[in-house]
Amino acid sequence: MDILLMPPPPDGDQDRGHTIFGLYWTFFGLSIIITVLRFYAHVSIRAVGWDDWLMLVAVLLLLGFIIPGTLMILNGGCRHLYFLLSSPGGIEQVITVTKLFYICQPFAIMCIATGRMSVGALLLKILGISYWRKRFVWFTIVSTFLVSMLNSILLFVACTPAEGLWNILITANCWDPTIMTNVTIFTSSWNVLIDVCLALLPVTLFWNLNMSLKKRIALCFLMGGGLLAAISGAIKTSKLPEANAVDVTWGTYDLLLWNGAETFLVILCGSIPALKPIYDMCVRRHRASSRPLFSLPRKPTYIQKKIFPSLSTGDDSYIQLEPIQKNSARPTVLEVAPQANADVSQGRGGAHTAALSRFHRVPWERTASNESIGVHGTEPPRLPSPVANLSRGDVMV
Repeated sequence: MDILLMPPPPDGDQDRGHTIFGLYWTFFGLSIIITVLRFYAHVSIRAVGWDDWLMLVAVLLLLGFIIPGTLMILNGGCRHLYFLLSSPGGIEQVITVTKLFYICQPFAIMCIATGRMSVGALLLKILGISYWRKRFVWFTIVSTFLVSMLNSILLFVACTPAEGLWNILITANCWDPTIMTNVTIFTSSWNVLIDVCLALLPVTLFWNLNMSLKKRIALCFLMGGGLLAAISGAIKTSKLPEANAVDVTWGTYDLLLWNGAETFLVILCGSIPALKPIYDMCVRRHRASSRPLFSLPRKPTYIQKKIFPSLSTGDDSYIQLEPIQKNSARPTVLEVAPQANADVSQGRGGAHTAALSRFHRVPWERTASNESIGVHGTEPPRLPSPVANLSRGDVMV
């Protein structure tokens, strides 16, 4: 009540809650869209895992944070405490606002923790990581959960009874407020450190891949979006001491703002890598729609070899394909089914699909009897249609 003895704030009775109200529900709507797209992407490739379910839990916890936060704002939670107490029913309103503030805090803490746990689970699933990386990711998941859960529990045991946290009309035995502030600062700082580690861990793997520098940088940016969440978490951490301000409802505005931003960025940056299958589908459709009707023939890359003297015999026959550029130890082989050869010998050709069975790879050694009889392009060779025109010892390419 000492605040009533102070002069009124010079900027007057203002309510800054409308900005937070709009941002909170915008963040939640975007989080729903992102999560739906995430599940759609992983369902399309049959890769739904526990990282997706953890992110869904994070979105539900975000809703649990936004609902009491919205009620707190509607009850004047972002006004000056002086004017809030001076209004009719001011004390009861302050009690309600403070109670709603404590209710929404565990949801925010666990939402951020669950989002980071989802990022760790995604790393375990999509990266062929080494033993030490796997152990480190598990350490980040378990430690994030334990630290955040401990903070949520200590938040309500700081006063006995717990109602003394928000009810200024009762007598309660409470800890020094700076203790819980330091605990919360430690939790937030730990989460920022985890964000940085999870964002930089893929770099240690992708940077050594045998690919172009452009692709390596793109992969690092794709998996390193958690740095944005780390930046917002660091800003929020710097605002935590404002929770002990005398004008607490006005001073915690920045804390509430950056708390909501951090929860959203954790969900967004943790889901961007999971949306890559949607990007791949869009790229494939674009390439298919822009494919030209006619194209020039490609430079031949395979030399066709004849192993058996005829395709008109009744036994198995093979056509050997040897790469012109000797970069393959196991050249491709086309196998022609016996029944298809019999059909050829009897003049019952038809489409080439009736004569070919399958492609596979077998070892092959060059011999003098393997006569080079033609050159073919990058596509596998096909028997012409009709195939009945083939004569003994001939292979048409």
